[in-house]
Amino acid sequence: METLPNHNKLLTYRALQCAAAELGVNVSDLQIASVSGGFSRNRRALVSAGDRTIFVKEVDVDLLPDAGERELAWLKKDYGVTQLLQKLHPQYVADWTKLAGDGYVLMTTSYASADGWLWQPSAEKFVAKRYISAVVAATRELENTQLADEVIEELQLQPFTTAELGLDDGIDRVIAEADIRRQLIDNYRTLLPEQSEVNQQRCQKIIRLLSERDKLADISAHAKQFAKQPENCFDHSDVRSDNLAFQPQTGELKLVDWNWASYAPRGSGATEFLIDMARHGQDVTPWLDELNAEMLAAFVGFYLIRSLKPPLQPGDNLRQMQALSAATAYDLLERT
Repeated sequence: METLPNHNKLLTYRALQCAAAELGVNVSDLQIASVSGGFSRNRRALVSAGDRTIFVKEVDVDLLPDAGERELAWLKKDYGVTQLLQKLHPQYVADWTKLAGDGYVLMTTSYASADGWLWQPSAEKFVAKRYISAVVAATRELENTQLADEVIEELQLQPFTTAELGLDDGIDRVIAEADIRRQLIDNYRTLLPEQSEVNQQRCQKIIRLLSERDKLADISAHAKQFAKQPENCFDHSDVRSDNLAFQPQTGELKLVDWNWASYAPRGSGATEFLIDMARHGQDVTPWLDELNAEMLAAFVGFYLIRSLKPPLQPGDNLRQMQALSAATAYDLLERT
């Protein structure tokens, strides 16, 4: 998702009224805290009253194109899929969720860092390994979810992954246009100094790749094979640490933001998650067998071309994330 410019209000008065009604207090009694991480176009905050805290996500149509039509549909889908999974896989979704404010405000259980929940892998290697193992196991279990065709249609869970990734023309544009390759090389050289050692190595590796059209052509051919894979596995379709809450004391795991959920090829969830983990410096060697190699190839071109889009605001780090994800996907592809 793309990010919005900064705004001085975390939530509008409509969302605050919804939260106050849910918490049984006046708006003036609410305590509001910002939520960090992620790439969201929606307003988000933690809202507290007394000893109860809830997470609130709001679509503010005044800040969005097309009257927020897409974001409102995503909010409704997030709510609907969470409700469904509360029956099928309750251990992986919020215990409570409510769509209010005529569909503009989504409220869910808060899994706050203050309560011990991790929204990034722990710096402790043992805990980080448990975290990664738990997420990979969850993606595998979710893949076996079988739903009726009418439910898939109602919740808009139809497959889109292979078409969006496997048939994306990003890698072919990189191959065809020397200017694009030069611009990408310049971008990676700019990124290099501020990266970790392992990400510097990945950036150097993809800089070399951008000078080797034969290797780029091999990746393109590999990516197109991804488009031929059957999309018969249920997938969250945005498995990143920003969308995961892990309780190290109990091993509990909660996935949030289900608006991209769909059916996809086997291994899709684990692959996008392990790219995210590797990009954040985690050693994913024990899980290399979980990776979908064709999906990795598709991610290389998909992220490369998108990393060239103009930043949405000063200091925006979405483009950097995309560039590093392309480099990480290529690194993992070479290891599979």
